[in-house]
Amino acid sequence: MRNEIAAIFNLVENEDKLRPLTERRPIASLPFACRYRLIDFPFSSLYNAEAVSAALFISESGHSLYDHIRSGATWGLDSIAGGGVFTHSQIRLKTSNAEEHYTPAYYDDHYKYVTRSHAEYILLMGSSMLSNIQIKSIVNYHNDKDSDVTIAYKKLDRNLFREDSSYNAYEFDEERQGRINNITPLTEVGMDEEALAVGIEVMVINKKTFLDYLQKARERNLCVSVKSLSELALEDNDKVYGFEYTGYLKAIEDIKSYFEANMEMLNEDNFNALFYRADPVLTRSKNSAPTFYGENAVIHNSQVANDCEVYGSVKNSLIFRKANIAKNAQVENSIIMQDCYIEEGAYLNYVILDKHVYVKKGAHLEGTPENPVVISKNAIVSGDEK
Repeated sequence: MRNEIAAIFNLVENEDKLRPLTERRPIASLPFACRYRLIDFPFSSLYNAEAVSAALFISESGHSLYDHIRSGATWGLDSIAGGGVFTHSQIRLKTSNAEEHYTPAYYDDHYKYVTRSHAEYILLMGSSMLSNIQIKSIVNYHNDKDSDVTIAYKKLDRNLFREDSSYNAYEFDEERQGRINNITPLTEVGMDEEALAVGIEVMVINKKTFLDYLQKARERNLCVSVKSLSELALEDNDKVYGFEYTGYLKAIEDIKSYFEANMEMLNEDNFNALFYRADPVLTRSKNSAPTFYGENAVIHNSQVANDCEVYGSVKNSLIFRKANIAKNAQVENSIIMQDCYIEEGAYLNYVILDKHVYVKKGAHLEGTPENPVVISKNAIVSGDEK
């Protein structure tokens, strides 16, 4: 299947409810499970489908993504035969403040990427739906159904999403098995509805069909997204089919859902369902020393990355690389990102520390499962904070 798929990542996603974690990074760059980024999961799906190129359309700055992705070699995207990672940042700045108005360059960038590729299929994906999906299976289903557009979905209850969720539910034609005939925004669905076919922001579409929809999107000033292209397909009465995904999935919509997704990785069944369902999840490797545990360190039901020093107590928590937890410090039900330093006697419970946070001696931070305390990158937490 190598060279048959050209991937477009629509990373113009609503980051407001994930601030301050998204002040300097898109959702795709959010750290996850001690050593990964959210972008690793869709990129790994590309690798396992033998795709060789990807175009990224990023809402604001893409610096953190560029730093992580580099040449794309980890995911096989550095091939000299039509491969590469093509990035387009500051998409929001290229729109009008009064209303969304996509510049001609926005559509030209899509057109150039797709027409210059040797792909037969276009894959459209986001990054806020955490999953490990097999793209080859979707393409095979797409061909079996002789579909124009195939959308991945998962059956989920409405109450798993925010009331103002930006996702959509799909309705199926009763006579034509698997064929979608309607799209309903989750904001129009009652919170008590169960087993909805919720789209997971993954679409496979034939190349020629994509270019036809791209022209229509340009004429109507539409964002190039799964939702907008689905609506154009249904409007034209094209064949739109749904592919059911049955693996682990979590919608990262806000701080609460991001916190929950990380904490769910402490459950072995959830961890295996995401990381070992079928294909491996790849991330950029970093060679460093193993973690050092002090004589009195206590570790319970936690993940600890390499190159850390732990002298205190860590329970039900995720500790990223190069973190230092001093003697008599207590960390419970928390996410501690890279290069954080927690001094003696500090107590953290239901806390998210972004990178490079320094927690001083005796500091006490305590949130709740519904509302964890979030400390911004590079912050210093004084010892008298409660």
